[in-house]
Amino acid sequence: MNLLKAVYCNQYYELNPKGKGDAARSNGTRLLAVSLVIDFILLAMLCMVISPDLADAFGDLLQDVFGRRQGRMAGKFVVLIPFLIFLPLVRYTLGTESSYQSTISQFEAQSAEQQKRISKKGLIFVVISMANLFVSLALGLIFFG
Repeated sequence: MNLLKAVYCNQYYELNPKGKGDAARSNGTRLLAVSLVIDFILLAMLCMVISPDLADAFGDLLQDVFGRRQGRMAGKFVVLIPFLIFLPLVRYTLGTESSYQSTISQFEAQSAEQQKRISKKGLIFVVISMANLFVSLALGLIFFG
């Protein structure tokens, strides 16, 4: 079971006993898309830290698009565009009904101990992605603030 599918398994593992197994697929898709966006933003921040020319070019792009008003709107732009790319990408690959059912079938075929371990792996991926958000913010404040 790969790490991305483990997010779906985590949602199923957590929600199915509560009678909300149907919500696991949509929750997993959203969580996975958000986690990938955060990881993408961290990767972009690391690239900008390594290459100041890239940071300057990105800053120039934001200024060209938003002018002097770069606050909230630029922040929405920086997050919304990758989210609008990753959400359909996840939804129409791992999040399809057939892929999801296949993943859950494989998950249910595992022992209870294996299921717990796979679920934990998915949860750890999401938590680390959320921690990456703070790393991205810190990098932004340190190098560009």
